[in-house]
Amino acid sequence: MNMGNIKKSLSENQTILLTMDSAEYNKIMINSIKSLSTGTVCYVTTNKTFDALKETFKKSKIIMKNIVFIDAISKTIKKTPSQKENVYYVSSPGALTELSLVIDKFLRHEFNYLIFDSITNLNIYNKTPICAKFMTSLINKIKKGKTKAIFYAIGSKENELINQVGTYVDKVISTN
Repeated sequence: MNMGNIKKSLSENQTILLTMDSAEYNKIMINSIKSLSTGTVCYVTTNKTFDALKETFKKSKIIMKNIVFIDAISKTIKKTPSQKENVYYVSSPGALTELSLVIDKFLRHEFNYLIFDSITNLNIYNKTPICAKFMTSLINKIKKGKTKAIFYAIGSKENELINQVGTYVDKVISTN
């Protein structure tokens, strides 16, 4: 998939669900952040730690000065502070209320883009109806502002959560 299409799709749609195979995940994640990092980005991760992402982005020569992270995974692995420069830590991808409150706070800053990596990881911590309700609420909040959002999903349309979230976003792009 051509990542220039991501920027084009975001110019025409405010919210996009991007479904992919796990084998393509790294390449798509790097290419999409590369094409969007010229704007301000709020990167929500329920998948990789901030340190792992920082390492990957540095190797890929991605300029990180416009990116702020909400890391929901690090605290499940190790002791981390609530925040450091450019990163805010949430206790777990299962703490949806906490995650929602932190994202709300960040959305007030009107980032150009929000990347949510990944909705399918939420299913590890909560049942599909709870995750779908959280995602619906988040998408509705985003649509009230100017921020454009990409939601990553690893899997296919057979996944119930992907299917449900797909009905709320403006466009679903499948790379698998």
